[in-house]
Amino acid sequence: MQSNLLILVGLLVAFFAHGMGLQAQPAWLFVSLGAIVLLGVPHGSLDVLFALRAYELNSLKAWVVFLMAYLLVAMGIILLWLLLPVWFFIGFLIFSALHFSDDLNTPNHMLIKLSYGAAVICLPSIVHGEALVGLYALFVDASVAQRIVTVSQWLNYPILFLMGILLFNRQINIREKLDAYAVLAIMTLLPPILAFAVYFCLMHSARHLIRSHAFFGKLNARLFIMALVLPTLAVIIMACGVWLFTTTRTFELDLIRMVFIGLAALTFPHAWVLKHAKFTEQFRKPRQIRQ
Repeated sequence: MQSNLLILVGLLVAFFAHGMGLQAQPAWLFVSLGAIVLLGVPHGSLDVLFALRAYELNSLKAWVVFLMAYLLVAMGIILLWLLLPVWFFIGFLIFSALHFSDDLNTPNHMLIKLSYGAAVICLPSIVHGEALVGLYALFVDASVAQRIVTVSQWLNYPILFLMGILLFNRQINIREKLDAYAVLAIMTLLPPILAFAVYFCLMHSARHLIRSHAFFGKLNARLFIMALVLPTLAVIIMACGVWLFTTTRTFELDLIRMVFIGLAALTFPHAWVLKHAKFTEQFRKPRQIRQ
């Protein structure tokens, strides 16, 4: 029920922002990035709870080893990005599509799941291709960014075809269809950063929190909140520290780069911890069909 409500809220935000032309206002860039950090990043902060269950961290030494390993992987990701920006950026987009595909609970329809994850990455190129090129050009050469967006535009054909098949597939329930078409609307109507913020905060992250609450069952509310807040604060403090030592002071561009490179660095260890905690497996059971 909560997940359905959040999907509808996401749709309403998308239609409202598009109808009012709010996305054209510069302030919405900072609102979007702020939302990604404050409302989106906390879902990854729960990795400490998943690690506690997956690795039986029952001593200070075990916690130190885990946290050091987590941070080393994140720093390694940033180093790879700096050394091989083009290949790593492409790999990150593909990995993100695979990661987001787990949001859709259609375990017997892998192509539809993959099209859902790919839609998050590719669909903004339908209407906002130029803006997407500009965004990608912050991380790779402009000519490479253009080629990536061109490939995304071609991939939209099979993505939309599979989305069409989804509509007529009676084995998939209405909630999953609503989820998929909400992503289609959000990613098509809104410019890339705002679209990603709406999806990431109101659908991906919120769904993760709801599923996490169910996964852990009866968990102390204080512990749950501390797990959400403390690691998020640590990430924000580290990011501020990194920004203070940068040589440039183009605040807007620095903020975009920092948010998305930070997400890339945290996504890989995040996915690894979830895999070892067997979190995703619990939510791959087919739902009962409701038409």
